[in-house]
Amino acid sequence: MARSEPSRRKRAAAALEALRPALVAEVERLLGRPEAASFLARLDVHFHDIYEPLDALYGSGHDVDVLVDRLLRLALAAAAERPPDLRELDRRREVDQHWYQRARMVGYVCYVDRFCGTRAELPNRLDYLAELGVTFLHLMPVLRPRDGENDGGYAVADYRAINPRLGTMAELEELARVLRARGISLCIDVVLNHTAKEHEWARRWLAGDPAYADFYTAFPDRTMPDAYERSIAPVFPDRAPGSFTWFNEANGGAGGWVWTTFWSYQWDLNYTNPNVFAAMLDTILWLANRGIDVFRLDAIPFAWKRLGSTCINEPEVHSLVQALH
Repeated sequence: MARSEPSRRKRAAAALEALRPALVAEVERLLGRPEAASFLARLDVHFHDIYEPLDALYGSGHDVDVLVDRLLRLALAAAAERPPDLRELDRRREVDQHWYQRARMVGYVCYVDRFCGTRAELPNRLDYLAELGVTFLHLMPVLRPRDGENDGGYAVADYRAINPRLGTMAELEELARVLRARGISLCIDVVLNHTAKEHEWARRWLAGDPAYADFYTAFPDRTMPDAYERSIAPVFPDRAPGSFTWFNEANGGAGGWVWTTFWSYQWDLNYTNPNVFAAMLDTILWLANRGIDVFRLDAIPFAWKRLGSTCINEPEVHSLVQALH
């Protein structure tokens, strides 16, 4: 049974009271007192906005207090690894929380290869961007896609590497530093709904690694796919009809219909599994520590599936975004 909002708020307050004392010593040890005070203040201010959507998503089948504790420790580890210059930027943005909405923000969107060839050439174009008044640079998909057909870069095979045609992650990190010095914020795309079938998560799911159980969804026959597809409109009906693809290696080699909303090589993640949420949060935190300022969450409307619906913009999607934010 779904919990009422007052009940969820009470549970959140009780959870914070229980979790906070155990975190204080570890936060101070990892961050030092000044940074620890800031981390714990943010925890107090935002805890309900973390706990309540996660309770709505996972409270009926999982211990949400344990999950939240796990996610907070991921955030703490990322905070401990955050470079000093990014921490200074964080302090400024805590004062000016709506920095990205200021009238002075001017955005520029481009594909790196079409704009300048490779990432290494981008700094040579910054005078041009500055002349235009650009303060926000959105680079179209740069994370490493699968080889061959890859939906224009949106079939990501590795969230922690750059498309080798464009450069390396170290070069992107250096670019972020150069852009910050010029007052330009960096935005990249992160695909949340799916990964390439070659992604490590998919390979470990296929291999039966228990840590990746239920990361993706596969049905042994057409019963459930047919039931879902009665209300789902295919995204690419001419070239990729349907939302499921048969793979012999799925279901431990027994074969299965894998959910593939877009293309057969893009496997939908199963966000009913909180381990998927944790893995994506860890990924975003890692990228943020490389200096990425803004993330465009690609294909996020499709992330939650419900039988009998279009499986687009379900209420749970908004809870996922709120918890990530």
